[in-house]
Amino acid sequence: MLRQTIALASAFTAPVSLMPGAAQAQSHFTAADMTITPGPGGSVSTAFGQTGIVAGMFEHVYQFVLPTNGLASGSVSTRAAIFEGTGDLDLISVVFNGIPLGGRTDPRNEAVFADLVPVTADAVNRIVISGLSRGNGAYAGQGSFAPLAVPEPAAWAMLIGGFGFAGLSLRRHRAQRRAALA
Repeated sequence: MLRQTIALASAFTAPVSLMPGAAQAQSHFTAADMTITPGPGGSVSTAFGQTGIVAGMFEHVYQFVLPTNGLASGSVSTRAAIFEGTGDLDLISVVFNGIPLGGRTDPRNEAVFADLVPVTADAVNRIVISGLSRGNGAYAGQGSFAPLAVPEPAAWAMLIGGFGFAGLSLRRHRAQRRAALA
């Protein structure tokens, strides 16, 4: 099922297009460009990122589709040896499904994160990373996803049965009370 999801995500996105030296290069990436690891209960963890980003402004868009609704948490970070030197990358913004990631920055290291971001089943979910590379820039991201709990059919049956027993108990209690008052 996860492989089908990755294929579905690829159908929704344009091929990767890197435009070196462009003033505002936009690149699109699919789930195939991410390391996705399925876990127990429908959970998913992922790692993604880019290295060797040429000097200039950039915008990277990651798009993916998951088979269930749920909540995700994630982070993106950068590291540089020399402030404003080759390899330094500044994150301008990181937005996950319309929610901006916040965090801490200092002259050489940045880390942004978000928790409990809603992920919609069978829809294109997006992470948009905008930044400025001073040449050979890099960033790394990671995320985790947990599906929303959906009760099993047996749990629904127990719940409905419980409401039924509670109703019968109230009805019986009222009947006994009326009999005692009469």
